[in-house]
Amino acid sequence: MSPRIPLYNRRSQAIEYEQVFEDKVMDFLYGTRLGLFLEKTILSKSVCSMIYGLLQDRASSTEKIPAFIEAYGVDVTELEDGLESFNSFNDFFKRRLKSTARPINQEPEVLISPCDGRMLSYEVDEELVIPVKGKSFTLFDLLQDKLLAQQYRGGTCLVFRLAPVDYHRFCYLDSGSQSKIKSINGVLHSVSPLSLHKLIPVFTENYREYTTLATDHFGEVLHIDVGALVVGKINQHEVNGAAIVRGQEKGYFEFGGSTIISLFKQGRVVLDEDLIEQSLAGVESLVRMGERIGEAIESLPNTPKGFYPF
Repeated sequence: MSPRIPLYNRRSQAIEYEQVFEDKVMDFLYGTRLGLFLEKTILSKSVCSMIYGLLQDRASSTEKIPAFIEAYGVDVTELEDGLESFNSFNDFFKRRLKSTARPINQEPEVLISPCDGRMLSYEVDEELVIPVKGKSFTLFDLLQDKLLAQQYRGGTCLVFRLAPVDYHRFCYLDSGSQSKIKSINGVLHSVSPLSLHKLIPVFTENYREYTTLATDHFGEVLHIDVGALVVGKINQHEVNGAAIVRGQEKGYFEFGGSTIISLFKQGRVVLDEDLIEQSLAGVESLVRMGERIGEAIESLPNTPKGFYPF
């Protein structure tokens, strides 16, 4: 029997529990020796996710859309296009929302969420990321670049876990410019909370892509997109060296759960108190793309030099 996964709902200011996608399958994969063996040796290989993704591109897969909407409470009033416009389940999965559904906070020093998801802030001790619950990892393991990892020692690591029910398009958290996108090959473990509960090294083993954002208000920020089990593809609107705008769409994930990691250098941001409190308790907070989650430290009155929120 899988554990109940608590989530903090910022809008209701209450704890609720996650409805895990395909929970019986996840229970088998991460709750039995056979399941763990199959996940590690077969299912985490990219070819399995590619095949599954192709199935979600078939016209017949549209039959799954009504049941998915009902099971996970998708708000269809937010959709930019009607349900009849989707030619496959993957079409629906990478759906666009009305611009009014995800307003972007435009206050310059306010830190916004780059996506919908379940957010945790992690303390970075030197180069070691230490979750309250879960498997620790080093910045080098994450980035495979020693010099780059050293720049974010003692910084702030924000992890946004996107469940299949979430909106899977993501944006820039501030205006500025973007470096070339780099990729790191890997497998595709699930980012289900059950896999994280089993201490699967998701962030350092999964396929991922990252870029440095030279932002106007938060300095250099690393934006890392992490693929996961049955994610068909990470789609980037690549703009190497070009200007980027706060709230501008950066890309989107195709079918499956996914994760976005934002790395800030030491002393650049402070999170809102409710997010700090829940993260210290190991509880993910539900956030939406464009909403306030913190602010630049420079904007805070009487902030001591080198102040670090953790």
